[in-house]
Amino acid sequence: MLREVLAVGLTWRDIASSAIVAAMVMGFASFEFGTRLVLFSTAWAASAVELVLGAACAVIAAADLHTRPQALQGRIFRRVTTVLGSIALLTGLIGLALETMVVATIFLWLTATIWHVLSIGEES
Repeated sequence: MLREVLAVGLTWRDIASSAIVAAMVMGFASFEFGTRLVLFSTAWAASAVELVLGAACAVIAAADLHTRPQALQGRIFRRVTTVLGSIALLTGLIGLALETMVVATIFLWLTATIWHVLSIGEES
């Protein structure tokens, strides 16, 4: 499977950020359905864990968008990931909108992954 992913042109960043998003969704589901895991037993603890995971996902998924010069399309994607990341960060810091943070991070990950797919074949 890894060989197929690399053949499509997705990067290790896409694989790593996908794993983090999956962990975030599972953590959120654990919190919503009630769990005895200490890290997801309260809204504050779950928000803290999700904030750390979301930050890691954002840095891994969208780092290349924010560190390289981009054409117009790349600048649009950069703005979208900036807005989504800001929403996720603010809601994570507040700790009251866990659902919003998880959803914003999922869309940030999706936007960055779409950008990687669209930029396949371009020179780095």
